[in-house]
Amino acid sequence: MLSTYRNLLRLAEILGILVRHRIPALVDRFFMFRLMAWVIGLRPSIRRHWREHDEAARLRMALEELGPTFVKFGQMLSTRMDALPENIGKEMKKLQDSVPPFPIEEVRAAIQSSLGGPVESFYAEFNETPVASASIAQVHKALSLDGRVVAVKVMRPNAASVVEKDISILLSLARIVNEYVPEWKRFKVSSVVDEFAETIRKEMDFQVEAAHAQQLHKNFEDDATLWVPEVMWPQTGRQILTLEWIDGTPVSEYLRDKSNGPDPALVARNLITMFFHQVFRDGYFHADLHPGNIFVQPDGGIAIVDFGIVGQVTLQTRLWLAEMMKGFLLRDYRKVAQIHLDAGYVPSDTDMEAFEEACRQVGEPVFGRPLKEISIARLLAQMFKVTARFQMEVQPQLLLLQKTMFTLEGVGREINPELNMWLLTEPLVREWMKEYMGPKGKLKSLNRDIQDLTHAVGYLPRLLHTGLERLVHDRMQMRLHPDFLENLERNIQSGFHRQSLSIAGSAFFIAAAILIAADASPFWYVPALFFGTINMIKGFLMVRSN
Repeated sequence: MLSTYRNLLRLAEILGILVRHRIPALVDRFFMFRLMAWVIGLRPSIRRHWREHDEAARLRMALEELGPTFVKFGQMLSTRMDALPENIGKEMKKLQDSVPPFPIEEVRAAIQSSLGGPVESFYAEFNETPVASASIAQVHKALSLDGRVVAVKVMRPNAASVVEKDISILLSLARIVNEYVPEWKRFKVSSVVDEFAETIRKEMDFQVEAAHAQQLHKNFEDDATLWVPEVMWPQTGRQILTLEWIDGTPVSEYLRDKSNGPDPALVARNLITMFFHQVFRDGYFHADLHPGNIFVQPDGGIAIVDFGIVGQVTLQTRLWLAEMMKGFLLRDYRKVAQIHLDAGYVPSDTDMEAFEEACRQVGEPVFGRPLKEISIARLLAQMFKVTARFQMEVQPQLLLLQKTMFTLEGVGREINPELNMWLLTEPLVREWMKEYMGPKGKLKSLNRDIQDLTHAVGYLPRLLHTGLERLVHDRMQMRLHPDFLENLERNIQSGFHRQSLSIAGSAFFIAAAILIAADASPFWYVPALFFGTINMIKGFLMVRSN
């Protein structure tokens, strides 16, 4: 009961903030929120805020005010440049994930709880002042017992419970959007929230992040373009992550004064090359490469941190991507269209003539400019928008790749304005395609296919035996329970009743939100929350009884 009440208060707070920032999806659609905005808008400061900031900026500010879960949700939305309006996508990229640090006593308690002992059992020295503080965790510099300088990432107290509560509310809001904002259905809001929930839950487990870091470290052990810090496993748990310390210069600082650092052309080349190796050579890439996670080494090499989000690209997808880039470079749009069909990205009954023309409309404006001004990520984004018209299914890993490329291209061109992405990557792509699509690559592919076939043949006797056994014992029929129709009718009636309770409960919650936003006394809005809660509990009990 208390938990439900707190969720309702949080929901009322969220709605109040969204209305105070006048988010059109709410205010322009629902009368109650228009009324709420009108009441709040009587304040001159609120009116001035609406005039001085456009819709996209107000949405970003609202998310920052709503807290860490919503900030990260906005950052994730910035990866959906295929669906978001461009102005909103750009604002989402500005979201700042920086909050005041939490006390050292709570840091020590987290280490004790996660590692099973006091700080002194795992670190010879531990700097009590954090070097960075974000919404989910903060980082401290320390010295391990064997004398190595390390970075210790500590999760915020109660971060997991706060995130879970906000995810629950986001899922509820997504269902409301799906039902009442039909023009947003193409954005697949519920799917986006589900994807976000899965991603942030993984970020809340530092052992998962450590596994990502370990894999990237292994992939680049013999590659001078990128240094990935080693994981200190004895000092790592679900809430604690200990990595080698990085002494490089953050890209944001390097950009302020490039004269005292390594050659910008070398840094930019290493930045793009290391990402190419991640994507094409390894099929495993860091998917959160914003400037705060990239460091420049004195010799011009690159180091990266924060491994919560990674993407994976299968070998076949990499081959298709390379062929697609080659097709665009040669302006062979029929080839580009055919690759999409072969990859299954568009339905088999797609009008290829129309799709080829759509590809041409994407490519020609792009390739009418100097090569150094052409953005690979922007080309992919335009392609995703076109393929959406031809019922292309959303490819999450490709969107993640496009978003990361978009960010890296921007950073690379800030470092070196003369950066030519195509000139830099074309020989890398050509060499990679020669290895994987030439005679040597085809032999490797044939060997893999033979191994897969041999493995599958080994299962045939067992599958045949199981199928025959089920057939003999008559276990291949589909049976319906005799009471199926009666239960179905009862569930339908119960559904109508629950819907009525939901409508009544929602009315009470909206009334409470208006009163809270208007700074009314609890004497007025607590009863509304109480009656709304009663309706929610009744609906919940009905679900449990069914």
